[in-house]
Amino acid sequence: MGIALTGVGFTYLPGTPMAREVLASLDIDLNSGEILCLMGRTGVGKSTLINVMCGLLRATGGEIALDGENVGSSREGGRALREAVGILMQSSEKQVFAETVQRDVAFGPRNRGLKGDGLRRRVFEAMLAVGLEPEAFASRSPFSLSEGEMRRVALAGVLALRPRYLLLDEPSSGLDLPGRELLHRVLNDLRSDGVGILLVTHDWDEVEALADRIAVLSDKHIVLQGEKEKVITALAELERTGLRPPPVISVLAELRDRGLELPPYASSPAAAAALIAEAMGRSRG
Repeated sequence: MGIALTGVGFTYLPGTPMAREVLASLDIDLNSGEILCLMGRTGVGKSTLINVMCGLLRATGGEIALDGENVGSSREGGRALREAVGILMQSSEKQVFAETVQRDVAFGPRNRGLKGDGLRRRVFEAMLAVGLEPEAFASRSPFSLSEGEMRRVALAGVLALRPRYLLLDEPSSGLDLPGRELLHRVLNDLRSDGVGILLVTHDWDEVEALADRIAVLSDKHIVLQGEKEKVITALAELERTGLRPPPVISVLAELRDRGLELPPYASSPAAAAALIAEAMGRSRG
């Protein structure tokens, strides 16, 4: 089960003098019950890619499969994607618009026909999932909340639709530490429930904390895609995309070049320090 894009392209304003190809012959897949982190330099097309993946933009080439069924780039296929896939955009607080938090979170499921007690339960469950106590927040104006709380309202509105897949565009940008920790708990819970999550991020610490796999977008293509450890340690390939590897990985590589017997990967500075101490002990012996 998952979403698979094969040979997908996208061009803004095709057939005009201002045509701009952003994606070309691109392959990427997102599986159920995993977190895939999408990385790449600013401006390479990450936001365009997730808008194609969720059906908000129609691919100008290639195939898109949803849970094994080719949904193509037709209008019906776009509708199927939008029903299965939730998206939280950059500056997600701007997705908030209703008079109260409860009405904002209820907007999507109400438009899909949910009513009465079922709608109320769905809304309150989504609010609780993001740490918004309904008694304290349901009747409040979202515009009276902090930016972090507004982002939680936006996320609750997406979760209330119960998507099978969730795409998030730098959701932790600007959040304080408690806000990031809460977001990470929510994403881990969703993964445990079988939701496939694609997370756009520039933060290697976030990648280390959450990613099952990593995909790197560069020059209109996915140039790296695989298990976290494999991608993080592909130093030459990362450099070619303009991404700097995590500092701890660079330190290990430099020390290996100087003759220490070290693995290419460590999950944290503390883990790297233990590996370095062990390697130095062996070299002295």
